[in-house]
Amino acid sequence: MKDRTEITQMAGLEVVFTRKRVKNINLRIQPATGAIHVSASPRVNRRYVEGFIASRKDWIAAAQQRLQLRRDSTEPDLAEGQQVPFLGDYYELVLSKIDAPGISDEKLVLALSQESSSTQIKHSLEEFYRSELRTKLSLLSEYWEQVVGAKSSEYRVRRMKTRWGSCNTQKARINMSLELAKFPLACIEYVLVHELTHLLEPSHNKRFHSLVADVMPDWKERKAFLNKGIAPK
Repeated sequence: MKDRTEITQMAGLEVVFTRKRVKNINLRIQPATGAIHVSASPRVNRRYVEGFIASRKDWIAAAQQRLQLRRDSTEPDLAEGQQVPFLGDYYELVLSKIDAPGISDEKLVLALSQESSSTQIKHSLEEFYRSELRTKLSLLSEYWEQVVGAKSSEYRVRRMKTRWGSCNTQKARINMSLELAKFPLACIEYVLVHELTHLLEPSHNKRFHSLVADVMPDWKERKAFLNKGIAPK
């Protein structure tokens, strides 16, 4: 029997769930991302697995919080003049209470005073990313929903350390990672198509990949670029 993995909702949490030959239900939190990984034998009832996860929700939350604190403590400080990524390019960070936030002359302007702290800058930059990504998704979804043949009930932009996107197939709700604002539109389109296709096929099986390839033949190249991350300037 081959292992079968899916991204699903269990006990109100997003879980990477694998059916494989194991004796016990195994639960682990991926250190680099905080993703919840659960594996269980095909003979174990899904409701039993969900009950197990529900019983460990406090432990899961505490473990994810510890990992997040470690990641936050290693994030570099931000200051005016630094180069920051946006839609695949790099821009000089400028703080100005006079100018509106946006891109101008290869500069990314934030509506902040020059005395702003690194924490304030990070928050403002995150809100800029969020606003811009929502705008892009609004435009891109109109096109790709027609091409894919599936429609989402809602798009959410979230801080997602675990993956680039996720799809709640029952509610037809799609979550997109805030980090995507740093990448070219081609990468954002790939994640959008990937998640929309889950509304037609929940699993990552042959049919799923065939559906993605039908509408986006170069999806592997887009995915490869995305997984490499932002190249240093």
